[in-house]
Amino acid sequence: MVGRAPTVSGFAARCAIAALRKHNISAAPLLKRAGLSERGLDCPHPRICAVGQARFLEYAAESIDDTAFGLHLAEQANLRDLGLIFYITSAARNLGQALELFTRYRPVSNESVRFKVARDPRGVLVEIVYVGLSQQCVKQNAEFWMAALVKAARENTGCDIRPTRIAHAHFRTGDLKEFERFYGCPVEFGAPSGQLGFSNETLALPLITTDLNLLEILRPICEEAAIARNKIIGSVRASVENEVQRLLPQGRANIETVAKALAVSVRTLSRRLSAEGATFIEVVDHLRNRLACEYLKEPDYSLAQIAGLLGYEGVTSFNHAFKRWTGRSPSSARNEKQLAQSA
Repeated sequence: MVGRAPTVSGFAARCAIAALRKHNISAAPLLKRAGLSERGLDCPHPRICAVGQARFLEYAAESIDDTAFGLHLAEQANLRDLGLIFYITSAARNLGQALELFTRYRPVSNESVRFKVARDPRGVLVEIVYVGLSQQCVKQNAEFWMAALVKAARENTGCDIRPTRIAHAHFRTGDLKEFERFYGCPVEFGAPSGQLGFSNETLALPLITTDLNLLEILRPICEEAAIARNKIIGSVRASVENEVQRLLPQGRANIETVAKALAVSVRTLSRRLSAEGATFIEVVDHLRNRLACEYLKEPDYSLAQIAGLLGYEGVTSFNHAFKRWTGRSPSSARNEKQLAQSA
């Protein structure tokens, strides 16, 4: 049975509204398009749909014409507005403990994200996985939260921290220097998953904001809130899309491999998709269509590269599929987009 959709506190959405206002752009039509309302975000303790917030950030980026909007938004954000999750992590002894607290209590702010922490002798690598959201609708959102985490680490330690690894699951070819400027390290896009790495030396840095009394006061409050919000199942289709996107370039996006990755049988996966009105073949085909339209916006990607990213053996197969989806060739669609952009 599919659980309710994941929710978030709306912190990123409120930051985006403020940014739109600075550009004299009304947020109301973009919020409505994303299925949100400004009134709902003004509540004392708002909870909004995670998918809606992610879509709103994409629409805001388009309106402001800033492809690195999520990154820039995080740079300008007042992280204290995050509320409870900010104050308990800021009260920790060192950055390592702060990261552990954020990993444990992140549902208080964002139910749609899961962290998988892997340690090795050199440090820690955090894998960031989205639940109930397709990776294709969280680009700006993912970039916002990654940058916000690093910004919080810098502010709370008073050090110019440089991660050992930054990776995003989505693709991008533009504004890469902006990301390297902010993080001070290479940033990978099109990785199997979002990843954030810190060295042991960085994790041991003491926080200038540490407050152990506050930590003990907030811990039971966060514990209760996190337990209440840690039972989200979300959309099976979104989980399938995320696995398929990861497997397409490898040519392994079949139902058997996806079912194994999601720890269910093929029959169970098919049944759960059917309950959401979809089949595995339909999900893959629809995702390929959406990804193709996104990849064609990137001038640095050749049609052969796009075909490979979508799991096709060659350009011919990709051409046939794209004509079936849109009635035109990929090259025609790309030319039309370029003409529209230059008009």
